Amino acid sequence: MLRLRKIVPFVPEDSFTVPDLRDPLDLSAKEVRLFTRFFGLDRITTVGPLSVVDILLAAGEEALGGTDRSLVRYVVHAHTVQHIVPPYLRHMDTVREKLGLDDARAFTMAHQSCVTGLYALKTVEALLRDEPPGSTALILIGEKVVSSVMQHIPNTTILGDAAAAALVSLDGPGDTVLGLAQRTLGQFHAAGDMTPEQQGRYHESYVPALAAVMRDAVQDAGITLDDVSLVLPHNVNRFSWSETARLLGLPLTRIYLENIPRMGHCFSADPFVNLATARAEGATTPGDTVLLASAGQGGTFAAAVVRTGEDHG
Repeated sequence: MLRLRKIVPFVPEDSFTVPDLRDPLDLSAKEVRLFTRFFGLDRITTVGPLSVVDILLAAGEEALGGTDRSLVRYVVHAHTVQHIVPPYLRHMDTVREKLGLDDARAFTMAHQSCVTGLYALKTVEALLRDEPPGSTALILIGEKVVSSVMQHIPNTTILGDAAAAALVSLDGPGDTVLGLAQRTLGQFHAAGDMTPEQQGRYHESYVPALAAVMRDAVQDAGITLDDVSLVLPHNVNRFSWSETARLLGLPLTRIYLENIPRMGHCFSADPFVNLATARAEGATTPGDTVLLASAGQGGTFAAAVVRTGEDHG
């Protein structure tokens, strides 16, 4: 089973309020009220002048602290936006070099939208099976908003900047990944370019598909939803999670929504940041079973069941 040896979030201290973004995002007063009063958004994080490479290095360096870097076989950047860094910059070569991961192979993953971070767990688990015992991999999840088109999904959410780093292996201490599930509704692949009719069908399918992939992950782990102490979601908005909780028969108090007003939706990093934050705040304790879940534009859905471990330092 895959072990999450260390999860390190990078959440910038700087942020905008939703009203601050009214002019840059061309939001109406009605839309501001929708995002704040109905969807539960308040502040949207920003890394300011820092680059994507800067925030990946910050999270990665902390995750690698105190570990044997020669055992890292893979360093992976899981991201949502397909061309977050121009390919000619070969940013993963820079990341690998600056983190001192000379024995690691580096690559990026996208095309799964905001579930890419969770999907990377499955990919890396498969890769590590062919490596010597004790081998590790570093998954870097995160990106930076570089345009208003990236930042605003109409009637859905506002996106911010954040990152997370996950040092993983097939053995050792940490959190244990008990189950993984992923679904793709390919008929919605056009994402933001869908017709109004397709968008309507997508909105009707969204909550049932998200609930289904969560059930799939729980089934893969050999447990039931009653065994899950806390759901660690993506931070799209509070309303969609209240609808998902209702469909699953879960009290909303078992879904960790505290970061929605603090950061907004930070692409693929949300569930990993939420796991770290919930741990730090005592919302989850060693031995708990938690469920990470996310959905992405284009009809992608993923979930992972994790049992939190004693040693996570």
